[in-house]
Amino acid sequence: MPYSRQRRASRSGVALFFILATIVVISIIVYGMVFFMRGEVHLSENYVDGVSALLLAEAGVEESLFTMKRQMNDPKNPFYAMITKKEEGSVDIDLSNLEGKISGVQPILEGGKVKARISWKNDPTAVASLAAQGFPPDIARQGVLTIESRGTFHNSSKQVEVKKTLKAMQVASQIPGNAVGMIAPDHGLYLNTSQQDSFKIQPLDFWDPWGFTVTGGKVFMRDGARIDLPKWLMLTDLRRDLEHPWLDQGIGWNGFNGGGNLAKADSIEYQNAPVTRDYYKWMGLLHWPWWEEVKNENYDSVTKQVPAYEPKKINLYSADTYRQLANRLVDPQTTPSQSKYFTQVNFKEAFGTNQETYSNVIPLYGWGDWRKVPNKYSRYLGNPNRANDTTHAVEINGLTFIKGDVFLEGWVKGKGLLVVQGNIYVGGDVLTMPDDAGQQSSVGIIALRDPKMDTSVENPTTGRVIYQPHHDSDWSRAGITHPFINLSPRLEGCFFAQGGMELKTDSKMQKLINMEIVGNLVTDYFDRRRMPNDVSIKYYNWQEILAQSNYDYSVDKKTQWGTKYDVSIKKELVSWREVDATL
Repeated sequence: MPYSRQRRASRSGVALFFILATIVVISIIVYGMVFFMRGEVHLSENYVDGVSALLLAEAGVEESLFTMKRQMNDPKNPFYAMITKKEEGSVDIDLSNLEGKISGVQPILEGGKVKARISWKNDPTAVASLAAQGFPPDIARQGVLTIESRGTFHNSSKQVEVKKTLKAMQVASQIPGNAVGMIAPDHGLYLNTSQQDSFKIQPLDFWDPWGFTVTGGKVFMRDGARIDLPKWLMLTDLRRDLEHPWLDQGIGWNGFNGGGNLAKADSIEYQNAPVTRDYYKWMGLLHWPWWEEVKNENYDSVTKQVPAYEPKKINLYSADTYRQLANRLVDPQTTPSQSKYFTQVNFKEAFGTNQETYSNVIPLYGWGDWRKVPNKYSRYLGNPNRANDTTHAVEINGLTFIKGDVFLEGWVKGKGLLVVQGNIYVGGDVLTMPDDAGQQSSVGIIALRDPKMDTSVENPTTGRVIYQPHHDSDWSRAGITHPFINLSPRLEGCFFAQGGMELKTDSKMQKLINMEIVGNLVTDYFDRRRMPNDVSIKYYNWQEILAQSNYDYSVDKKTQWGTKYDVSIKKELVSWREVDATL
C-alpha cells in the first residue's frame, strides 16, 4: 500500500511538469506571434507614413509649379526677379494651404507637413544658342529649375527633387507706330486756319453776342487770333491775369457774353502768330486818355508758342489711309450699286410748313419711334417721344468710310470712327449710349474734303460739319413738333471738320441756336461767323474709350522688345528622383 501511494505521487509530479512546460512553450509561441505581429504593424505604419510623406512631397512639387505658373510673369514676384536678374538663386515657396493653415481650406493630409524650395541656375550655353538663332542679345535667359519638396508625416520624411528647363524671353510685341483715332486727343480746340474776326464782338450787337467757351484740354491756334474780352470774363476767369480787372473796360455793349473764354483750357498754344486779347486797359489818372485799346498782350499766363504739329502726331491721315483701314466702305463711284444707300430725307412741321430736306445723303438716324415706347406708370399720362426709344441707335464699330454726304442725328453706340469724304449734316443731338455689352460707347466724326469736287482755297465746299436743324411733326405721341430741342444741340464725340463747321438754317430763331460739344473740335478752316450763336466745348478724351475697342486702328507696325520677360517652363523633365531629406 505504501508503495502504490508513492507511485501515484510520482506520476502526479510528472504531469505537473508537462503541464508547466506546455504552458511555457505556448507562451513563447504566443509572445513570438505577438512580437512578430507588432513588428509587422510597425513596418506597415512606417510604410504608410513613408508613402504619405512621399505623396506630400510630390504634392508640394505640383503646388510649387502651380504657384510659379500663376505668378512667374509678375515683375513684383521674388521668383520673377530671381529668374530675370540673377545667374542663380533660390526661393522658398509658401505651401501653407496644403497644411490647412489657410482659413476655409482643408489640409491635403491631416497632420502632414510640406516644405519646398525652388532653385535657379542660368545656362549660358543655352542662351548663346538662342542668340545664334537670331534673337537679339540680352533678351533671352534659359536654365535649369530645381524644385525640392519635402513631405513629413508623423516620424517619416521623404524628399523629391525635380528638375525642369525654364526659359525667359523679353516680350516682343508689334506696337502701332501710328494709329488712327481721336484727332488731337490732348486738345479741346485745334485750329489750323482761323478767320481773324472770329472772336470779335460786333459794336452794335448788344442783344446776344456770340460766345465761345473751351473747358479742359489744350487750345491750339496755328496762326493765332485776337480775342475780344467782355467785362464779365474780365471780372471772373481772367481776373488774375489782368492788372486792373475792375477798372479795365471790355469790348461790346452787353458786357456779359461774346468773344472767347479760353481761360478754362489747360493751355493755349500757337505756332506762327500769338493768341492775344483785345480790351481797353486802364492807364492811370496821369495818363490821357485814361483807357487805351490793347491788342498785343498774350491771352493769359499759359499762352505759349509751340513747334508745328505733324499730322501723325495728332492722329491725322489721308483719305486713302482711312479707306485702307475701313471695315465698312461705301463708295458709289467705285461700286455703282452702293448708290442705293443715298436718298433724300425730308422733315416737316405740323400742317406741312417749314420743310427741311437733306438731298442725296446716307441717313444715319438714331432716334426711335414713340409708338414703340413701353408704357410705364410714370409715363402713362406723359408724352413719349422718339428719344425714349433707343432700339434704332446708329451702331458704329471699327472704321466706316463713306464717300459722299451723310445725315447724322440721334443715339449712337459702339466704339468707332465715321470718316466721310464729303459733308456731314447734323440735324440734332448726337448722343452716345452703352453698347450691347453694356460698355461705354465712343464715336469719332471725321469730315474730309474731296479734292475732285472741291478745289477752293478759302471757302471749302466739302469736308464740312453742317448743323442744319429741322422740325419733326412726328416727334411725339401728342403730335407736338420738334423745334426747341434743336436750339441747343448736344454733340458727344470728337469732331474733325477739314472744311470747317457751320450753321445752316433760315429760321428766325437762328440767334438762339447754341451748341455744346462734349469731346473736342478740330478744323482746318475756322470762321466763327458761320457757326451757331454760343458754342461750349467741354473737353473729353474719347481716345481712352476708343482704345478699348478690339478693332485694329494701326496704320503701320513695328516690332519692339519690351523690358518685361515672358517666363515659361518646358513640359519635359530633366530628372525626377527621390533624395535624402535635407530641407
